[in-house]
Amino acid sequence: MSVHEAREDDVKPGDAVFFNTGWGSLWLKDNAHYNRGEPGPGEEVARWMVERQILVAGADSWAVEAVPNPDPKLVFPVHGELIAKNGIHIHENLVFDGLLADRKYQFVYIFCPVPMKGATGSPGGPIAVT
Repeated sequence: MSVHEAREDDVKPGDAVFFNTGWGSLWLKDNAHYNRGEPGPGEEVARWMVERQILVAGADSWAVEAVPNPDPKLVFPVHGELIAKNGIHIHENLVFDGLLADRKYQFVYIFCPVPMKGATGSPGGPIAVT
């Protein structure tokens, strides 16, 4: 969904919420800048997603949260809120170019992770069905 196309009431339990920050456009073009930090949701947005009982949060960035955190005492608090405390999966480094070009802001999201025993993440090919 796009901020310009969606309302808070559009987000229902079981949905996925994705953030297009534009940060992914730096990948392989300015890796030093890309790796230095990134924009993304903060703790308030993480709590909002928990309240709405989403299943997945994703972004075109490498952490799906603001890095560094505005509070220098905190490191990856959105990961902690979503993954550790609430079992909400995150999907990093997504590419939204085709969806945005076609103005597709709502879609069925499919991701089949590679099953790996003991892993905390998995590669796979995300699919958006419009």
